[in-house]
Amino acid sequence: MNKRKKRGDESLNFWQPASDLLSALLLVLMLVILLLGLYLVHIPENSEIDPYYGDALGGGDNESGGASPLPTAFFWTDGDDDGGGDGGGGDGRGRQTPVILPDHTPSASPTYTPTPSPTPDLPGGGAAGGGGGEGGGNGQGEGPGDQPDAGLKSAVFVMLVDAETDRTIKEANVEFELYEENGALQILNTYYPERITFRSYVTTESGAFYFPEKLLEGAYILHELTEPAGYDAAPNQPFLLDQAYDWPDPYVVRVPVYPSRNVIRVQMTDAETGLAVAGGSFEVVADENIVTADGTLRYRAGQTVTEIRCGEDGYGVSEEIYLGRYVLRQKEIPAYYASYPDEVAVEVSKKSSVEPPLQWIASQRTKIRLTVADELYPTRGVEGAAFTVRWEGGVSPAFAEAVTDSTGSLILDTIEKATVYHILQTGAPDQYQPARAEQTVAVTADGRIGGETETEIALTNRMIRVSVGITDEFSSVQVPGVSLALYSEDGALIRAWTTTGSPQSFTDLKPGSYFLIKDGEEDSRYPISVRDQAEIQTINIHTTYVMRYVIIGAVAAAALAAAAALILVIRKRRKARG
Repeated sequence: MNKRKKRGDESLNFWQPASDLLSALLLVLMLVILLLGLYLVHIPENSEIDPYYGDALGGGDNESGGASPLPTAFFWTDGDDDGGGDGGGGDGRGRQTPVILPDHTPSASPTYTPTPSPTPDLPGGGAAGGGGGEGGGNGQGEGPGDQPDAGLKSAVFVMLVDAETDRTIKEANVEFELYEENGALQILNTYYPERITFRSYVTTESGAFYFPEKLLEGAYILHELTEPAGYDAAPNQPFLLDQAYDWPDPYVVRVPVYPSRNVIRVQMTDAETGLAVAGGSFEVVADENIVTADGTLRYRAGQTVTEIRCGEDGYGVSEEIYLGRYVLRQKEIPAYYASYPDEVAVEVSKKSSVEPPLQWIASQRTKIRLTVADELYPTRGVEGAAFTVRWEGGVSPAFAEAVTDSTGSLILDTIEKATVYHILQTGAPDQYQPARAEQTVAVTADGRIGGETETEIALTNRMIRVSVGITDEFSSVQVPGVSLALYSEDGALIRAWTTTGSPQSFTDLKPGSYFLIKDGEEDSRYPISVRDQAEIQTINIHTTYVMRYVIIGAVAAAALAAAAALILVIRKRRKARG
């Protein structure tokens, strides 16, 4: 069957319309591909595409409409957007957690770093809204701070710097909030892979961060929530955006913070009494390299940093110094005290509501301790022993006198440094003989004697003790009732007495020769000698009484004879009766 039909002389072609339609569709497809390619390679002059937060995706007409892909340098956590709806102004609580900043160092030219002002109370105004929601937002979000697509917008880069060195403080997780000048908290957003809202912003390990989206022109205040280690709180940092800055060359806000400092407190006391010791000073020496978080070496280990001077109340405080470990070394020693031998380790910590701990320094007084005892009885102190003290060198060479107390002790505790003392006993109580040897004591410049804070000089005084008596020739029994007299070698009477059966004691005799006379018989002298010794000297003269012994013997014999005769008579009578 012939499929062609003729209309007049022409034949009909049924495939031609289908071929024309296909060609038209191909042309439309090519046109779409061409337009898409042009769109992808063309960046409009005022678009929100940036090298750090990606192109704006989605068809919303809001300034920040659509989702934006994030660079691998950041990730975002804690997103809790509950703003909902199209457009900006969600009030979700997101927190930026940057990991690594892009390899980009912003130019210093657009930096605005005003003088930090004291931290004011920020008004509690409403939080400003962020950009539009995902997809086709209409810019009419529910947030109180909806921003219309108008005005200049700037990328902002924040750096934490040392206020003294202007070097970056490389510490992560230092947290900030952003406020408008009127006190309204600024809430910013990211949109890829999901919308996340941020109320605060934290530094990376490099000590800096970018705000997650551009800021409209205007005046802002950056408020620090947490402090970097070893630094004081930063005052509110204002900055002004009055022109546009893009991501490759953002506006830089430098937040200066001062390194923390604190003081060292010292209290000097007497080690025995606990009372305050006036005067004296200490060097404060770094016990380690003191380095602040910006990498600056403040003090080298072993470096003398400052000095603490103690007043009349023994109290001293240093100037404020950087945090770290230190040691105190005594420099000036209080009058009459020995040097403090040890270094005092001190840790300077950050200021708080509590004062730094007080370093108690218990000082030992330099002393010369003299003790005078009886030579024969060492536990018996000699009270009233007199001394002269003479010293040379020191502050005021002089002369002084002193005596021992009831315990036989004498303590010299107003000792000058770098001085030689000469101590001589000049008198003794009762019949004691003073120690005649001079004692010399050298005190060094640090108030020590032989390396010690005190020295003891132990002296003894001798008393010559003589015991005089008379004994029988045939025994050691003292004979009572005998008159004795003691004379010196030149015939001067010293003492006369009648014996009582106990020897007579003398403590006032000098070494030498003496003699005794018994019963006034001056022709019969008994010579004795007194020696210079501590031990008791016992001197006895002997006597004989022959007639007395004869009479006593006769009486004893008569008594025996009478007793024998009586016994014989008694026996005879008994026999006669029997």
